[in-house]
Formats: sequence, structure tokens, C-alpha cells
Amino acid sequence: MDPGDFPLAVEVSAWFDGSWSGEIRGPDGSVGLRDIRSVYVRRPTAFTFPSSMTDAEQRFAAREARRGIVGLLGSLPCAWVNHPSRAADAEYKPVQYATAAACGLEVPRTVITNAPGDADKHSAHLGSSVVYKTLTSATVTDGDRVALVYTTPVTGSGMADGRVALTAHQFQQRVAKVRDVRATVVGKRVFAANILVDDETTEELLDWRADYDALLYEPTKLPDDIEKALLRMTERLGLSFAAADFVVTEDDQHYFVDLNPSGQWGWIQEATRLPIGAALAAELAGGEL
Repeated sequence: MDPGDFPLAVEVSAWFDGSWSGEIRGPDGSVGLRDIRSVYVRRPTAFTFPSSMTDAEQRFAAREARRGIVGLLGSLPCAWVNHPSRAADAEYKPVQYATAAACGLEVPRTVITNAPGDADKHSAHLGSSVVYKTLTSATVTDGDRVALVYTTPVTGSGMADGRVALTAHQFQQRVAKVRDVRATVVGKRVFAANILVDDETTEELLDWRADYDALLYEPTKLPDDIEKALLRMTERLGLSFAAADFVVTEDDQHYFVDLNPSGQWGWIQEATRLPIGAALAAELAGGEL
């Protein structure tokens, strides 16, 4: 069920008597709430309401739908990949960094600020090489225009820019990397892949999302201590699935830089043949791969 189908194409009836029971009915059939054993959450769309409703009515209806339908499903005693509440909490970068460090992962020095007057203090903390990174999705939409904000080098004067005062900004130590690693966690399994730049690309690719055509992929394995720390992190965050990104230095030091509770994995599986999809199916079925 896509939430975007509710309420125009999906009906829900549920009643509580110590536990929830009821039924979800949609164009693809119906399912009893007590028959649901697992739920896979993947890019749900927004609730859709009749155009006859005013904007204010639609906003109110969306709040009611979220609390009612998402809350109802979230209360079911079934396996989630991932539970919406756990995934939402794990989206916060400050939470990620604190949890990663507590679990034994190395995190680049980081500043979150809206105080451009503290630029000198921030430079002293971060060192001479600094990058700006968004705290949320890198996608910025303006009507029909869509832009991506990639990881960007900044100087002390950049951190002192008066526009920094307008919202929270994240500045981070730039790590001298030799490769990136995407580690996809499914349950207690970790599928890791090196992300490399092809030989024809002469410049370091600071943010590999900026040029997918220049990338090469190969399966790899995280060092045992890094893999165990990552699994501790996902367990502490209550996640059954996550896509974690690391940068690796010349001396093989792994720095945790990001975790996406709903990260892309299809393109990594296609490029490396890592059995991520099969592992997800096994996790949802409650079995072994």
C-alpha cells in the first residue's frame, strides 16, 4: 500500500480491543491487520485528497491520516524495514554522529552553526581543509527546477559569510581519502562496496554523487571492528536496513560520514552482484539468506 493511495483508492477499518484488528482494502486486494507479518517501507508518497477540499482542509486531513493510518500500522507487532519512527529519528545527522562515535566509529570533526562570527573558532577546530555538507536531502526544488547541493570545499571566509546566520550550517573536516565505501546493512549482514574513480578522471571526486559516470564499483569487506561497530550503531538506532557511507584514508582508516535509513541499493547490487535484494527478502520473511 502506498499512502498516496489513501483515501481515494484505499479504505481502512480498524478496531481496538486490547490489540488492533481490522482490514486494509485497496485496488490490489485486501489484508487483515493481524495477518501482517512484515512491512517494507520504500519511498511512500504523500496522502492524496479530493481537489474539492481547500488547502487548509487538506493539511488537516493529512495530519489526521498520518496520526491515524501511519500510527495504526506502526503499532502492529510485526517486522519493519524500517519502522517509520526509527527511520525518522535516524535521519538527524547529530544523532548519527553521536551514535557512531559511541559505537566505536571514527567521525570527522564537525561544526553545526548559524554563527558566522565564530568562524575563527570553527577553523581552529576543523583544521585547514573544510567542507560544507547539507544536514538534509541534497535536493533543492524551486517550482520545476531541481538542483543538488553537493559536498563543497569552504574557507574561513566562507564560514564567516553573513548568510550562515540564516539557518543551521554543517561544516566538517575534509578527510584526505583514497576511496569511498558504501556499506549496506540488512539485519545482521553488511554488504560493502568500494566506490572508485576511473583512471580517466584526474581530479579527486569530493562527492561521488556529482559524477556517477566516472565511478567504478567493487565488492569489499569492512574491517571486522568497523563492521561490528556499524552493526552496533544500526541496532542502537533500531534499524533493520541502512546505507552507510565511509571515506577511507591511505593508511586504511575508515571515517563514518553518513547513514541513510532508506538509502538506494539497487545500483550497487547491479554493479557488484552483492545479494542485497535476497537479503532483504529473507529479512522480511524472517529467514536465513
